[in-house]
Amino acid sequence: MSHEITSNRRHIVLGILAHVDAGKTTLSESLLYLSGAIRRQGRVDHGDAYLDTDSMERQRGITIFSKQAQLSLPDFGGLDITLLDTPGHADFSPEMERTLSVLDYAVLVISAPDGVTGQVRTLWRLLAHYHIPVFLFVNKMDQPGMEPDPVLKELSGSLDTACIPLPDTDPEHFDAETAEALAVCDDRLLEQYLELGQVPSTSEIAALIAARKLFPVYFGSALKNTGVDTLLRGLSRYTAEPALSGTFSAKVFKISRDAAGTRLAWMRVLSGTLYAKMEVTVSGTQRSQDAPSGLDASTPPTLKVDQLRQYSGDSFSVPREAPAGQIVCATGLDTVSAGQILRNGAKTGQPGNSPEAGAAARRPGSSPEVDVAARRSDSLPKVSETAAMLSESLQRRSVSEQLILPVFRSAILLTDDTDPVTALHNLKLLQEEEPMLGVEYDPRTKQISAEIMGEVETEIIRNLCEKRFGMSISFGPPSVVYRETIAAPVEGVGHYEPLRHYAEVHLLLEPAERGSGITFDTNLSTDALPLNWQRLVLSSLMSVHFRGVLTGSEITDLHITLIGGRASEKHTEGGDFRQASIRALRQGLMSAESILLEPWYRFEAEIPQDAIGRLMSDIQRMDGRLDPVGGDGVRAQVTGFVPAAETGDYAAEVRAYTHGTGQISFSLSGYEPCRNSGDVILKAAYDPASDLEQPADSVFCSHGAGVTIPWNEVRRYMHVDTGWHPDTQQTSGGSLQIDSRQENGQQAFSSQWRRSQTAEKKSWLQQQRDIHAGEEELRRIFEQTYKGSSWSTPLHDPANDFPDDSAGLWSRDGSLERSAGLPAGSGKDSPDGPDRQRPSQRRGTDSGHAGSGSSAREDYLLVDGYNIIFNWPELRELAAVNLDSAAGRLTEILSDFQGTQSGRLIIVFDAYKVHGGKRHIIHQGTVDIIYTKEAETADSYIMELTHTLAKKGNVTVATGDGIVQMIIFSAGARRMSAGELKDRVNEAKKKIRDRYHI
Repeated sequence: MSHEITSNRRHIVLGILAHVDAGKTTLSESLLYLSGAIRRQGRVDHGDAYLDTDSMERQRGITIFSKQAQLSLPDFGGLDITLLDTPGHADFSPEMERTLSVLDYAVLVISAPDGVTGQVRTLWRLLAHYHIPVFLFVNKMDQPGMEPDPVLKELSGSLDTACIPLPDTDPEHFDAETAEALAVCDDRLLEQYLELGQVPSTSEIAALIAARKLFPVYFGSALKNTGVDTLLRGLSRYTAEPALSGTFSAKVFKISRDAAGTRLAWMRVLSGTLYAKMEVTVSGTQRSQDAPSGLDASTPPTLKVDQLRQYSGDSFSVPREAPAGQIVCATGLDTVSAGQILRNGAKTGQPGNSPEAGAAARRPGSSPEVDVAARRSDSLPKVSETAAMLSESLQRRSVSEQLILPVFRSAILLTDDTDPVTALHNLKLLQEEEPMLGVEYDPRTKQISAEIMGEVETEIIRNLCEKRFGMSISFGPPSVVYRETIAAPVEGVGHYEPLRHYAEVHLLLEPAERGSGITFDTNLSTDALPLNWQRLVLSSLMSVHFRGVLTGSEITDLHITLIGGRASEKHTEGGDFRQASIRALRQGLMSAESILLEPWYRFEAEIPQDAIGRLMSDIQRMDGRLDPVGGDGVRAQVTGFVPAAETGDYAAEVRAYTHGTGQISFSLSGYEPCRNSGDVILKAAYDPASDLEQPADSVFCSHGAGVTIPWNEVRRYMHVDTGWHPDTQQTSGGSLQIDSRQENGQQAFSSQWRRSQTAEKKSWLQQQRDIHAGEEELRRIFEQTYKGSSWSTPLHDPANDFPDDSAGLWSRDGSLERSAGLPAGSGKDSPDGPDRQRPSQRRGTDSGHAGSGSSAREDYLLVDGYNIIFNWPELRELAAVNLDSAAGRLTEILSDFQGTQSGRLIIVFDAYKVHGGKRHIIHQGTVDIIYTKEAETADSYIMELTHTLAKKGNVTVATGDGIVQMIIFSAGARRMSAGELKDRVNEAKKKIRDRYHI
């Protein structure tokens, strides 16, 4: 059966989403049946559903691959729908999320007996993130005991108060309760309703839905076709077609293969018209769709579309063209991948190249708004504002990054007769269809591995390998997928100059916001490096998935800016800048303070009230964090965050100890600093210097031959000096000291940009200098007292020094060598230098503390109580009246503050003048209050306690006494001033107020 959408009707792309077994595919069958697209309604449990076309789907009774169907609804307001049925199982969530980027509207199916499950909440957050208008269909209302009111109450409480049932009639016939509920969704409509009694019109309701201010709710049973026709009439009344205009562009959201093995690229045409045999250019990658500001990364490749197909189930038509708004797949695009954008690549005069191409331009003189209105039925509202809103949201979603990512990796085990090279090739073909598979080959261990979402996905992959390639595989135990980033800005340099080649690249690497991925930019004059070479540098960086230097895990949350470079008119070739770019980025990573990140889940649990203690205890044992507990006294709703590595099969454990009455769901919330980076780094045993695919060393030409210079020595040999340095200082006039080579024009760098960098990214040390007027004097005293260390590095920091001798001082950024008056890297050649046996050079950072031990280290905050009191004005005033009251108030403030922190808080009060007094300790959860004994000052006790705790944990001491700060720093502790402690307390209070709208 072939269903081709005509071009003179109103058309939307509608996605069906639900938790597994909620009836999503059954609803799709009902929609197809009622629209006349199919003559007989199939059933999932019978294995004959129209959209479950794969044998594995029919066997399992679940949707694995997203499917497309075409619905033509002349009896429902002249609406045409491209229906996309998405997977409901959590293991296939990435496939579902890729579909969201091309939707106009979504129907979220809720199972009435199950209510709002954790997976439903995850889908709701995704729909909100992509700003997709939502209709809700509450399914299985035919089951005994199902009533609308309890379901509505749960939807309103768990999802949004704007989940409102809409009667199956025109708005002018709505009852007062419904009219008032709709008016409350918008201030202007509420004002009209209160002053004039005016009920929102059809077009106003459509605008509310498009703006996600209203979520219509419909009830029924998809299996019995009850309530589905009401949903169809609601879609016909309250949806608008997006106003898509302009030259051709399309978003590729899926790659698949048909039964004959032909590669299909599925796409949504965002503007213009796509023709068969049309040439298109490809831009964007899965990692980053956006080109750097003001700069195209490179000349995009040009490909030619062979055949267009428009599917409905298993059958398809072969249209000659696809106007804006359509979902089609194309053959011939063998190198495009999901997430990429296609644009017009044809030469002048070919179809689709002129501005008149597209559905709107086939009628001369028509504007997009007029065209949209003309393609609607006359009885429908003309809502051009809503159409423009939908179009803007669709365009914005087309360049969004995916949020759902696998957090576990498993080794792929091959049978003895399977060729590893062939296996790797076949798995890479599967990765085209599932980009999140992340297939990798480790040349050290000769091992192939893949990133996975869960056990069901691994079984599907095994079946696909057997079915398509006749290849038998199995999966090893899963391990956590780590990521890496850096702690502070650093300049990476790379040089590539073997005989008759030349390129030099300087990159500024800056830590970016968590979850931002990798972004690129340039801040370099074309006089210093021509634009074509700048494009080549950035395109080379975009094409490589860089590994970190701690464990070889993928780099993330990094902003890369090209700030320097040089080419040779005679010798430079394109590949030279690729080599120099890779070396520059890796050299920067080797020089930086790296942070190992681990994935964290957000969990949502609904359990009986008497099981809440067990759940909270388990989450705390997993090092998780709990939100305030909600519930009705019978059942509790508990949410929070927990490291992914700790969860295991905890969902089954919850079902077991609640006897099947409780449930918990997990969804990826992001990456945070790894709690046990030392152990992970040791286990990975990754040696970044031996990574030949991503080298950090540079190649220079000496006496007619290429010479390799190690990464930690390469900076002194560079031909370009950008002038960037983390400790760059400004002159009294506000300008920067510029190297003479810059003044000669070899490197023109923006001093205003550099000033903003140094001003906005002050180090913690620089902030302390602003607070303490005597900081420089303390620095000189410290460095004269403790030779071989620096004020910014604790004396006994195990990440950067060797306690046995000072001759072997070596650090990746050269800080220790500089502090000892030695040239950078000088310790590398010493007998006890970096070649000395040590666990992966202890390159990690635990929660911001460099060089934590091989096991998890607890955090301790020691507070000099009376010192803080007399440094905080409000407490100082209270102490003048009653010192005990001031001490009590400080304890209250810090106890509240500790509730938002991890680790232990220890408040020390002087009692040395109390005759016969003994040391007294009061335990209050994670807060310890200590009163010193007779003749023992708080300062002396804090210094004694610091030396003890620093051996097993990360210690921070809060005091306003500069001398005490200097002394405790020698024990490896961190300093915190009274002012900084107050700032952190106030910041914690603000976060709580913002979070709970206090």
